[in-house]
Amino acid sequence: TGGSAYKMRRIAESGTSLTGSFLSGALYRALAVSELNASMGRIVAAPTAGSCGILPAALLTMQEEKNIPERDCVMSLFTASAVGMVIANNASLAGAQGGCQAECGSAAAMAAAAIVELAGGTPRMAGHAIAIAIKNILVCDPVAGLVEIPCIKRNASGVAGAFVAAELALAGIESAIPADEVIWTMKKVGDAMSSSLKETAEGGLAATPTGRRL
Repeated sequence: TGGSAYKMRRIAESGTSLTGSFLSGALYRALAVSELNASMGRIVAAPTAGSCGILPAALLTMQEEKNIPERDCVMSLFTASAVGMVIANNASLAGAQGGCQAECGSAAAMAAAAIVELAGGTPRMAGHAIAIAIKNILVCDPVAGLVEIPCIKRNASGVAGAFVAAELALAGIESAIPADEVIWTMKKVGDAMSSSLKETAEGGLAATPTGRRL
């Protein structure tokens, strides 16, 4: 699956990362879980296999880099799960139905809420972090119909987006559109999106000359 996690971990642990060991650590953890999935390893689809690296990368990074107790990390999973349930009931978690916003977008939102909780933020802040996180990811265009290209790297983008969203929300920066309306918009955008952009490998990156060759 490319060995991207190994390369990123070497940079993170060497101290030469541009963003420091914290964010680069989150990146390699997200890549690692996704690569394990692509290699037929056992993962937890939280919320989906294609987005499986985002939430664990966020929690493990908070635990290991910020010395957050394991019990607190476990409890934050309830917050993340609640966010996932709201999205599942009001929009979708399936790339085939809602595009990548439904997979990596939802995972980033779940992770952002958990991060805010672990950092001592308020439920209101978590709501704004959810809204900010979802707004950054849209189409689902797996090359060759597999959750490897560009999905593995989108897990890295997703966990980075979750930390960005949490950081903004914890600073008191609010999303102009509330989380419930952003989730409602996910549903509307997914319904309006062309089927070629919803996990069919008929559009987006999958339709490029290189994508077709692969």
